[in-house]
Amino acid sequence: MKDRSLIRTSRWSSSKLWFPVATVFGGSSASLGVPIDLTDSTPQVTGATTLHIDGISTLGSSYWADFQWNDKTNKFDVSAYGEEEGPPEGFVSIEAGTYTMGSPEAELGHEGNEKQHGVTLPREFYLAETEITQAQWVSVMGSNPSQFSGCEDCPVEMVSWNNAVAYCNARSVMEGLDPAYEINGNGVIWNPAANGYRLPTESEWEYACRAGSSTAYHSGINRETECTLDSNLDQIAWYCGNNNPPDTKEVGQKLPNAWGAYDMSGNVYEWCWDWFDDYPDGPVVDPTGPSGPSRYGARRVARGGSWNGRAQGCRSANRIDLVADYRDEDVGLRIARWAP
Repeated sequence: MKDRSLIRTSRWSSSKLWFPVATVFGGSSASLGVPIDLTDSTPQVTGATTLHIDGISTLGSSYWADFQWNDKTNKFDVSAYGEEEGPPEGFVSIEAGTYTMGSPEAELGHEGNEKQHGVTLPREFYLAETEITQAQWVSVMGSNPSQFSGCEDCPVEMVSWNNAVAYCNARSVMEGLDPAYEINGNGVIWNPAANGYRLPTESEWEYACRAGSSTAYHSGINRETECTLDSNLDQIAWYCGNNNPPDTKEVGQKLPNAWGAYDMSGNVYEWCWDWFDDYPDGPVVDPTGPSGPSRYGARRVARGGSWNGRAQGCRSANRIDLVADYRDEDVGLRIARWAP
């Protein structure tokens, strides 16, 4: 009988090794290759009869698995597996909580549509740590709509709200998740029970951007509203005051907020789910915006400022409204999904 040795490995991520595992992940009993992401050296399995690996990326999540050597097939088969706790690679966890949405009237650059009100978000969700890049978009949609193409790690742009929800559904299907949206032409219905990718609501977006802060930027107070260099904004955002040459920049080059999200201000505006409307007068729980077009018309919310925008537009509370089929070189997206 062979000696039973157990090899335990650390969590890896990066280059891919096609490793034979049972399709228990897909409900079958046959063996096949499932991609396992590795950054460290490949584990030495010679002579081992059992193996444990963390960080198996499949179905949009990360899993651990125990493997048992099969003498008949000369492959490792899965003997046990489970989903790892925490967000999948490339996402940050946004815990449930309560905050004050909007900006005080005394804030430099305050707009009348930023009335402060309390918001409670009762459920944890995951948010992409960066804006969706051109490479991520192409891997799902097959082509690149960006004006500033040729930069795989720059945010995708020239993306309408309709394009954005289509990407969310396509990526969900690709990763074995339930699509969040039912799309019928330009009509879109959100199924909040689905575990697939979606656009954050406007209240989720601002909550995630602030990351516990109450100042104009998550990095501090603001001192400028135009294209003048603002030292607090310069730390976290590409905007017209520091962006030369004037174009999009690779994601993740500035400092993240306290929750680990990059470029929440600047680089490109990010679509939210909500129809644009005035804020409510009092506190609300888990708001998703009006059920249809408001008195402002059929316009959706975008947030965060952009590479060619003023400092005022990069404030955490700043709001803009755009028609759903609007496409421009400074508008992209960031995606979310519910935590299990």
